[in-house]
Amino acid sequence: MRKRILEKVETIEIMMDSLEDLVEEFRDLETPEERIQYLIELGGSMPELSSEYCTEEYRVVGCQSMVWFVPHWDGTHFTFEASSDAPMVRGLAAILVSAFSGKTPQAILEFPIETIFQDLHLKSFLSPLRSNGLNSMIKRVREIALEKMLGGSARPSTAAVPSSQAKERKPAIAEQVDSLRGDFPILARKSDSGVPVAYLDNAASSQRPASVIDAISIVYREHYSNVHRSGHEWAGTTTEKMEASREAVRRYIDAPGVEEVIFTSGTTASINLIAQSWGRSRLSEGDEILLSEMEHHANIVPWLQLASQCGVKIRWIPIDEDFHIDMDAYKALLSPKVKLVSITAVSNVLGTVNPVQQIVREAKQFGAKVMVDAAQAVPHGPLSVQGWGADWGVFSGHKMLASSGVGVLWGRREILESMPAWQGGGNMIKLVTKEGFTEAGLPHKFEAGTPAIAEIVSFKPAIEYLEKLGGDALREHECILADRAIKGLKEIPGVDIYSPSRGERAGIVSFNLAKVHGDSVARFLDSRGIAIRVGHHCAMPLHQRLGIAVSCRASFYLYNTVEEVDRLVSAVHDAASLFR
Repeated sequence: MRKRILEKVETIEIMMDSLEDLVEEFRDLETPEERIQYLIELGGSMPELSSEYCTEEYRVVGCQSMVWFVPHWDGTHFTFEASSDAPMVRGLAAILVSAFSGKTPQAILEFPIETIFQDLHLKSFLSPLRSNGLNSMIKRVREIALEKMLGGSARPSTAAVPSSQAKERKPAIAEQVDSLRGDFPILARKSDSGVPVAYLDNAASSQRPASVIDAISIVYREHYSNVHRSGHEWAGTTTEKMEASREAVRRYIDAPGVEEVIFTSGTTASINLIAQSWGRSRLSEGDEILLSEMEHHANIVPWLQLASQCGVKIRWIPIDEDFHIDMDAYKALLSPKVKLVSITAVSNVLGTVNPVQQIVREAKQFGAKVMVDAAQAVPHGPLSVQGWGADWGVFSGHKMLASSGVGVLWGRREILESMPAWQGGGNMIKLVTKEGFTEAGLPHKFEAGTPAIAEIVSFKPAIEYLEKLGGDALREHECILADRAIKGLKEIPGVDIYSPSRGERAGIVSFNLAKVHGDSVARFLDSRGIAIRVGHHCAMPLHQRLGIAVSCRASFYLYNTVEEVDRLVSAVHDAASLFR
C-alpha cells in the first residue's frame, strides 16, 4: 500500500507544479477569462481518477458539480487525488491537491489555504455557487485530517447533507420565521371560519412577498410599456427591468450567459418548446426517449405527442420500493437508440431528490441529450445548470415567489442556436420579406410577441429574496418540517406515507388515510384552516405505479412553522378518528 501511495505522489509531482509555482503563474494572469482558462488547463493536467473512486463514498457534498476527493494515508502524511465533472472545478481541486498532499493531519488543519485564495482574488470571478463549492472541498479535506487525528478512518462523511436524516434542531430560518411571514401579506389573513390559515400547498404554487407584489405594481403604476421596441423613457425603463430579471435568473442557475435564458409562460411551455423545436427537427422513428415513472404530466404529454408525430418510442425508468429511481434499470435502458433523457430534479409527489449529475453522466456515455424539469428544485435555493451537465433546464416563476404565467427555458447556447424557432411573430425576427424571414439571435428567436412583462420583472425580487435566505438554510428548514410531519403521521393508525426513507428529500409529504377518500381528508383539514392538495398532482402514471387513485400532499416552504406541522398532524389524527 505504501508503495502505491509513493507512486501516486511521484505522479502528482511530475504532472503538477508546486503550490508556489501555481500561485506565481496565477498572479501573472490579468483577466478573469485568462484565470478561468488557466484553471481549466490545470484541471486537465491532473491524473485521471480511477472510476472505483467516482462514487458517493468519496463525493464532496455541498458542491453543485460532482467532485470527488480521495485521501491516501501512508502512516504519517496524506496524499490526495481528486476529480470533477466540471473543468474549472477540477482546476480548483488541483490547487487543493497540490496544497495538501504530503502534509500531516496537523499541518493540513493549520495550513492557511483561505489566505492564498484571497490573495489570488478568486471571488472576483467565481460565482457564489463556485465559491461555496470551493469552501466545501476545503472543509472536506480538513474533516479527513481531523478524523485521522481523532483516530477515525478518514472516510468521507455526509454530515453536511441537508437530508431527511438530519437531526431535528432549530435552523436559522426557524429563528426568523415570524419576521419572514410578515413579508407575505396574504399570510395575515384568516379562513372564513376565523382560524389562521396554514398554507401547505407550496408545491402547487408559493405565496409572494411584498417586494414581488410591489415590483409588479410599480411596472403598471409608473412606467409600463412594451419592451425592445419603442425609444421613449418608459420603454427603456421597462426593458431594463425585464433584462435585469434575465440576468438575475442567469446568476441564480449559474448559466454561462444571459442569451441562454429564454422566458416562456411556464415549465409546460418550456418543455413543449423543446419537444416541438428540437424534437420534431431531430428525432425520427426508431429513436427512444427515457422518462421516469415519477414525472409530472408536463414532462410526459409533450413527449407522447412527439411520439405520435415522429414515431419515437417512449421507455419508462422504474422507481424502486423506496421511491427512488432504479438506477440499475436506468442504466440497462440506455443505448445508442436513446436520444433524450427527460427527468425531474425533484418529484412533486414523493419529494425524492434525484441524482441529476449521475443521471446526466450515464446518458452522456451514449450521446443522449438530457432535459431537467427543475420546477420543484429552483424554489429551494440556487443551483448550477453547468454543474448538472444537462442540455436544458426548465422551471416556472409561480413556485419560487415570482408571478404566475412566466417560466424559463435554459439551454446550452450551441443547442439553442441549432433549434428552429417554435413560434413566429414580432420580436423573433431580424428581417421579414414577402418571400421569407430571418430569425433573430438568442434569446429573442424563442420569444415571439409581447412577453408577460410585469411577470418577468417579478423574477428579480423573488430571486433576491431567496438568495438572501440561502439555499442550504432553506432546504434544512423544509427538511426539518417534513421530518416532523412524517414522524407524526406515522403514529396515526391507517396512514400510508409515500416518501423515501433514505437519501435527500424535499419538503413534500404525500399520504393517504386508509379507506377514506383524499377529498374527504382535504375538506376536513380545510375546515381547520389547513390548506393541502389532494388528487393525482398531474402525475397519474406515478399514482398508477403506487396502486392508488389520489393522494393528499402537504408541501412546506420558507414561511411555514413547526406549529403548522403540528396542526396538520393533529387534524389528520382527528380525521382518522372521525372517519373510522
